[in-house]
Amino acid sequence: MIKLEIKNGLLYTSIQLFHEGKKVHVKDVIVDTGAYHTIIIPDFLEEMDVELRDEDQIVKATGYGGKECYSVRKRIDKIECKELYLENMKIDFGEIDPNERVNGLLGLDFLINAGIIIDLDSLTMHKK
Repeated sequence: MIKLEIKNGLLYTSIQLFHEGKKVHVKDVIVDTGAYHTIIIPDFLEEMDVELRDEDQIVKATGYGGKECYSVRKRIDKIECKELYLENMKIDFGEIDPNERVNGLLGLDFLINAGIIIDLDSLTMHKK
């Protein structure tokens, strides 16, 4: 069971990304049921020293308020939120909010595929 934290009216957690034998811890990730794709700021790709490849895609997303932005969609070996994880998941790496320090959005692609249940009464999430 993962304990969630409420900050500024949003649910937060931490995740780890694993790719090509490297890992990075990402704090301040919003658990966002309104985001279809998980997105992480590109700083963490740089921290793991991961290079872009031909199979990576440039994708356009429309955020809250209709703002358009571009990100790189890259397959990552593993994304983990404590005992909840998915392997070989495509994650978007791009800017989320230039005015705030949000490191990522844990989107429905992870939450649904990992079988996550969010318990708002106890502020936890766990596997179905």
